[in-house]
Amino acid sequence: MPVHAVKIHVGRTRDFTPGSSRAIDLLQLSIAVICLSDGTFHAIHNRCPYGGTVVSGKISDHSIICTNHDCRIDVRTGKLLSSHIGEVETFPIEIEDGLIYVTLE
Repeated sequence: MPVHAVKIHVGRTRDFTPGSSRAIDLLQLSIAVICLSDGTFHAIHNRCPYGGTVVSGKISDHSIICTNHDCRIDVRTGKLLSSHIGEVETFPIEIEDGLIYVTLE
């Protein structure tokens, strides 16, 4: 049976300030929705490759730094910038009329 993508409303842009993030729990998945300092939004799996969540990490440029393991993750690609091993799943994100949607496949 084919898997269909699902677009899910996860919040409003006005609820975020530049440089902030929030965890959204969808089914059995925790997603970190991140608003960078330039106002762009990104969504990544709220899980560091070494365990623990990333949502409370420090946001800098296009990355978030896991407070538990000090690893730096590029929120645009999910790649670890502090290591060449590992990555975090990213999710497509859309903004429509001030509403934030994440697509899950």
